[in-house]
Amino acid sequence: MNPVIVLVGRPNVGKSTLFNRLCGTRRALVSDVPGTTRDWQEGTAYWNGREFRVIDTGGYTPGEDDIHSGVRATVERWVGEADAVLWIVDGAQGLMPVDRSLAGWMRARGSRRVFLVINKLDDSARDANVAEFYGLGFPETVAISASHGRNVHSLLEKLETLAPPSTPLPPEKDVATVAIVGRPNVGKSSLLNSLAGEDRMIVSEVPGTTRDAIDTLIERDGRKFLFIDTAGLRANKSAASEGLEGLTRIMAEKALERAEVAVLMVDGVEGIREGDVAVGRLIEGKHRACVVGINKWDLVGDRAGASKYIRENHSDDLPFLAYAPLIFLSAKTGRHVPELLAEISKTHAAFHSVFDSEEVSDFLWKQVQTRPYSYRARKLVFHGAEQAGTAPTKILIRCNMADVDIHFSYRRHLENVFRKRYDLAGAPLILNFKRGKR
Repeated sequence: MNPVIVLVGRPNVGKSTLFNRLCGTRRALVSDVPGTTRDWQEGTAYWNGREFRVIDTGGYTPGEDDIHSGVRATVERWVGEADAVLWIVDGAQGLMPVDRSLAGWMRARGSRRVFLVINKLDDSARDANVAEFYGLGFPETVAISASHGRNVHSLLEKLETLAPPSTPLPPEKDVATVAIVGRPNVGKSSLLNSLAGEDRMIVSEVPGTTRDAIDTLIERDGRKFLFIDTAGLRANKSAASEGLEGLTRIMAEKALERAEVAVLMVDGVEGIREGDVAVGRLIEGKHRACVVGINKWDLVGDRAGASKYIRENHSDDLPFLAYAPLIFLSAKTGRHVPELLAEISKTHAAFHSVFDSEEVSDFLWKQVQTRPYSYRARKLVFHGAEQAGTAPTKILIRCNMADVDIHFSYRRHLENVFRKRYDLAGAPLILNFKRGKR
């Protein structure tokens, strides 16, 4: 097992910036807004032939509300499991009363190796600020600038003794990458916790509790899934274009770009709202496979009537995701969560479908003969078809017309019959029309 390195500290001291620096990623959302990171996330750091498991945690602060107490519980849990704790403090701001309180808390857990990391010392002119921190009595102290990378190598050298040299393992193969998306407070984090079998995310009734995109690897029945939980996306993009709202949207969009399948979570009590439609359009624009999870089904009274209504209006409410299967579930109780996993597996397979070009060409030729198409008094003449790409599936149709000549209704008709013939439920399909026989 790789050594577990846990990053702790009060809000806005640069934990996520250091996490990104150590792991060579930009997965952790970085903002000047205190408390941006609320959940924990995991990454891997490599240094001098050694491998470390790095855990970024939320800002440790006093407070009795669900979010603050959830953050504290998570920090305390990870500190208890850590091989080393990187306690991050703000060297530019100086020693604060909460730092002294945290020092006592750290000393009470003296069985763990604590490194006092004095951050935000961007140049040597600020090094004089470190003197007051030495009075806290932690012998393992290093002054760094996580944003500039200054002295980070010194920190890694101190961690070397925790891990023997190792050869990094190759990336996991055959893993379905799944982004859980939706508007705020529809149960995305609850679903991830249910799948992981632990309190992986902080769950609260306060909309917007999750702000980062968090990765969790789960194995079920021999199948591996990498789930990415994301911040809630709001309907009005312009309202989220500045500050932290804009950053969370960017992170969620990046999560969709990394994913193969999107699980669009919808509040079953409230039904499909404008915000759900906005997120659905984002999924369509990224050409991702999709399963729609109708959550909080345990709270719905007339389930039969509600289910019938949602199914009958699905194509009208989310016309661009009309092909996405619906799973009625309760993330809180776990009801129908296994069915959701099964549907994700099926949709993931469809997303990577490979077709025989001759069979595809023959099938589409018959469809064009059965339902002819004309544009400006010209009849569509079909010359052949072939698969031009996968994940998502792209079919190139050679004919006597260009792509712009094909009306969306006819294009949708061909998509529907193709999807039905090859059982592509949940997977996007792109049909491109090109003039010429070859």
